[in-house]
Amino acid sequence: MNNFRTLYISAFLVLLGSSTATIAATFPDVPDGHLFQESVEALVQAQVINGNPDGTFAPDDYVNRAAMLKMLYKAQGKTPDPLSVRCFPDVEIGSWYESFVCDAAAMRYVNGYTDGTFRPDTPVNRVEALKMITQVFNIPVEDVTESDRDLVKFVDVSVSAWYTQYLITAYLKGILPIPGESGSEFHPDMMLTRGEAAAYIYNALGVELSESRKQKESTSSSSIESSSEYSSAEISSTSNTESSLSSVVSTDTSIVQASFPFEYEARFKAKESKSYYFDIDSPKTVSFTTTLQSGQPGEVVCRLYLVDESGFSDEYYLGFQSGKSCFITAALNPGEYQLQLFPTVKDTTFMTKAEIISGDGNDGFRESIALSVNKPVEGVLTAVDLEDWYKFTVVSQQKMTFTMSNPTELRCIIYVMNDVDLASFSGPQCNQNYDFPAGTYYIAVGRKAPKGAQQSYTVRLEK
Repeated sequence: MNNFRTLYISAFLVLLGSSTATIAATFPDVPDGHLFQESVEALVQAQVINGNPDGTFAPDDYVNRAAMLKMLYKAQGKTPDPLSVRCFPDVEIGSWYESFVCDAAAMRYVNGYTDGTFRPDTPVNRVEALKMITQVFNIPVEDVTESDRDLVKFVDVSVSAWYTQYLITAYLKGILPIPGESGSEFHPDMMLTRGEAAAYIYNALGVELSESRKQKESTSSSSIESSSEYSSAEISSTSNTESSLSSVVSTDTSIVQASFPFEYEARFKAKESKSYYFDIDSPKTVSFTTTLQSGQPGEVVCRLYLVDESGFSDEYYLGFQSGKSCFITAALNPGEYQLQLFPTVKDTTFMTKAEIISGDGNDGFRESIALSVNKPVEGVLTAVDLEDWYKFTVVSQQKMTFTMSNPTELRCIIYVMNDVDLASFSGPQCNQNYDFPAGTYYIAVGRKAPKGAQQSYTVRLEK
């Protein structure tokens, strides 16, 4: 098995390998020697942030709350669940930011204001941004101690303020300071600029890189959820691991090297995610079921990623949530994969299971159906089917729309592959007209209704 790692960490490691001296200025308003050039250039290369249509970056413009969440999600390689909608009255239905805000609210990364609104267009201030970073990046925030208070001495920061623990954590972890920050005042309520946001995120990714290295060193020196932890609930004693499931009661280790197929009982540590890395040695269709144990509060969110050598994952699957369970059905090619689970309530226990199934012949990237322009295709999600998959290739940039009937009853996700130039491309949505750069695209049409309901639809690629 390849060394397992968090996807965005390995990507960021590549970026850190080049110094600012080798990076030519991409934006005229972020020239060589600019305070935030290193941060901006690295995040642009990582496709976390984009420039403006006029070729500028506008580092002094303010970042609103919705845009900050989108940047953090992209930096973490997180994809918001498109089923997360209608979360705040002032979050526009169908807007580019709705899924980011509503997914973040569902994951308890953010809260609304006391009047029930989120205010997506309001510029995010410095301390709000720090809280978002710690939550989305799963950076532990501890209670403030007396010695911690001595670390940060700003005349305009109260030790009793709600944000002090996030500010101190930012200094302890190395997210702060950023270039140009000095003086006896922090200005916690000051609106965050695009350049400052890039520096915050760049430094936070550096924290993730450091923590990932430490965790790898720790797990490599001790057996990750070793054989001594296997319980008597082992389902089969056969030596053929492809035909048996191993049942494990796991520790709080957040990264597990698993042998497919598998079945685990585990507990989330606080609200940290838990990841299972495993190899698939031949093409097969796999079912993943994760369920909170009886009596556990909240929900569980699941994602599946193909772990690419570059660190970026073009192929990933969003789980279908139903009650206390999350389901994924995926037709997988050989490779290394990461099943990542997120709790919505801390310290909950769960069971997760991966097994081979027969599938319906249209369960993922490998089995996607090719689309032709202006030729409609009718499809049906059967009672047990979660998603149908389609693909198309664009030879040269052109304006097109991928239309899907019943958008209120079905979810639709367009996946952009790595042969598409994303330098100034924010990503398409279904039923909206876009300039599609040349390259390869995949579409997943998935259910919103509970399993057991049959849903019909029509899709069409239109010029």
